[in-house]
Amino acid sequence: MTARTPRSLVSSLVRAAALWAIPGLILTAVVLTWLSNSATYRSFDEPLESAVLGLIASVETAGDRVDQGLRLSRELPDPRYQRALSGKYWIIGTLNDQSEIVPILSSRSLYGATLRLRRDSVETLAAQGQDSAHFITAGPDTDAGETLRVVARQVILPDMNSSVVVLAGADRAPVVRSTRNFILTAVSLLALLTVGLTLAVYAQVRLGLKPLFELGDRIAEVREGQAVSVEGVYPPEIAPLAKELNSLISHNKSVVERAQTHVGNLAHALKTPIAVLRNEAASAETTPSDIVARQTETMAEQVDHHLRRARAAARGQAIGVRTEMDPVIDGLVRTLPRIYRDKDLTINLTGAKGLVFRGHPRDFEDMVGNLMDNAAKWSHDRIDVSVSPAEEDGFCSVSISDNGPGLTAEESKIALQRGARLDEATPGSGLGLSIVDDLAKAYNGSFILSRSDRGGLKATLRLPAVKDL
Repeated sequence: MTARTPRSLVSSLVRAAALWAIPGLILTAVVLTWLSNSATYRSFDEPLESAVLGLIASVETAGDRVDQGLRLSRELPDPRYQRALSGKYWIIGTLNDQSEIVPILSSRSLYGATLRLRRDSVETLAAQGQDSAHFITAGPDTDAGETLRVVARQVILPDMNSSVVVLAGADRAPVVRSTRNFILTAVSLLALLTVGLTLAVYAQVRLGLKPLFELGDRIAEVREGQAVSVEGVYPPEIAPLAKELNSLISHNKSVVERAQTHVGNLAHALKTPIAVLRNEAASAETTPSDIVARQTETMAEQVDHHLRRARAAARGQAIGVRTEMDPVIDGLVRTLPRIYRDKDLTINLTGAKGLVFRGHPRDFEDMVGNLMDNAAKWSHDRIDVSVSPAEEDGFCSVSISDNGPGLTAEESKIALQRGARLDEATPGSGLGLSIVDDLAKAYNGSFILSRSDRGGLKATLRLPAVKDL
């Protein structure tokens, strides 16, 4: 099964914008059309309402029955009611069983014709009582397919016992044409607006993502060897990414350099024992076993030392690794007095509690274990362990002091050298303090040797601590 190719950010953002913009524009078009249509029909119905009211106000009866005749005291002012099939009509009459209006009085524009209402229009008119009813019906100009917008009222005139229908209508073709033109105009404008918004969103997305594209170009330059780091000024949202990329590039470079250094150091360290073995093998038929044992032991220690440094360098840059410091230190405080019972050793622990080392547990155990064991080895009877809380830069301190003979400044420098031993009579490989120094540096920390207040050696570790969020 092939992996699906991810969609580009530009197309995804434009697509997301279109998903809300296009429905929003369509809804806008529908609402605007409805509002325009409603306003148009209101303005179209107003003259018809006025015509119906004018007819009611000006009609006069000749008796108490409809068949005795009606007359108008004055004509409606619109001249189109006088012109045949002009599109504006009025009629006063009664409804028969076929839903036709039997005219008593009508405008000249009807040209002798009458109007037929649909059954639902008659029901609407009856339901409205003496209020106005609005509906659509066919006009007298059937050849032209005329349809009328009609306003009608059913009223009882003074001195009459039966009701009559007063109706005014007008050809709604202008309204339909106006509505259609508005819809076409609105749709055209909204289509142009949609295209414009899409192009604007595309341009905005391209402009907004431009720093990302530039960042990609800078990374390509680093990969091709044209630059050593990601350079440029980036927005606040992308600047952390560029910073982390530079840190990653720097870390990768330091890892390669450190690996080269380890290989060189290991090769240099193995040269002497290998040369000794070669010389002994060349000068005699058999090589003494103690020489072979001693030189192979040196070689093994050197290999182990550089492997530990390489692992420490890798773990020093690990993300999310953490170690609670209290259990490690408390365990050593309980264990060492049992190992060095002949000294009646006392270990005094003071300082902050609950600190968390931002690193691998084994590395912290190696560092603190080496230092406390070294202090117990040289101390007369007392060790002071002090833990200082994390500072603003995120580093804490662990200080281990003894009341032994201590070291001078020159001896402290020698003690940190790989394989250096100030007292050949004391068991050890001479790699302990060097390993502590390497581990501390692997975590961007520090390791300092100085004289303690009690005259012995004071070893201070400065290590990264986990910050409380």
